[in-house]
Amino acid sequence: MLERFLQRHAEAGLSAAAEALFPVNDLGAPDYRTTDVVARTLDYLRLLPSRQRTLLVCLFAFVELGAPLLLLRPARFSRLPVARREHAIRSFRASPLLPLRVVGDAIKACMTMMYMSHPAALAHVGAFRGCGRAGNTPAGEAR
Repeated sequence: MLERFLQRHAEAGLSAAAEALFPVNDLGAPDYRTTDVVARTLDYLRLLPSRQRTLLVCLFAFVELGAPLLLLRPARFSRLPVARREHAIRSFRASPLLPLRVVGDAIKACMTMMYMSHPAALAHVGAFRGCGRAGNTPAGEAR
């Protein structure tokens, strides 16, 4: 029961963080939906050993549920406006408090890893070669 509770809130926090870090934009950069960050991260979590999976689930659940205390706003992380969520992650990463910096850096690192492992993100930054795994090669590129 606790595991389902944490998983549900971790997914909300994960989705909210992905949208904040890789929002829909006019720059032409792929967004969190185009790169399927949330679904791919959930798939990644299923592949991790139990201890590492639990740490990441707790990270995203903590951010989701702890937002009222961490941000002094009466709302969960996923219910905040996108700009406020982005500012929150930046604030965590710049905090003088080491635990908040670790939380912010962990969120940014996990999300960036998943985002930059997608062929659309790689193509956008000019790195056209992904790994040889099915689905990780940009369309039209020969292997």
